Amino acid sequence: MEQNGGWANGVLLGDSGYPCRPFLMTPYQNPILDHQKKYNRCHCSTRSVIERTFGRLKRRFHILHSEIRMIPSKACKIIMACAILHNICILLNEPDIEGDGLVIDNDGDLGDRFFGNQDGRGVRDHISSTFFNR
Repeated sequence: MEQNGGWANGVLLGDSGYPCRPFLMTPYQNPILDHQKKYNRCHCSTRSVIERTFGRLKRRFHILHSEIRMIPSKACKIIMACAILHNICILLNEPDIEGDGLVIDNDGDLGDRFFGNQDGRGVRDHISSTFFNR
């Protein structure tokens, strides 16, 4: 994703322990403007949803509790298989260990492509001012 220059195909969310990159959005360290504060709240909320999803998968599939000691391509297949099996369980109304009933509705529209400075902070500033400055 970093090679194609940006967030038109989506971005990853990371906590403040990661550097802000064009493909990896992190929260503002010291948000001052309202849209930066709104961005941080939404960033935190979205990451929370993802963390809960990881928790559900880990509770259902013990192999995900710790390091998967296999080559990366095989580990990816195992994780994908767990996600697919989890979705099948949902379709078959299998009991969920957590059962939070969370439904996410996101059409994936990230708005206009950003043509400014392609460093992570420039992309983050564009996203926060475009989508959270209302």
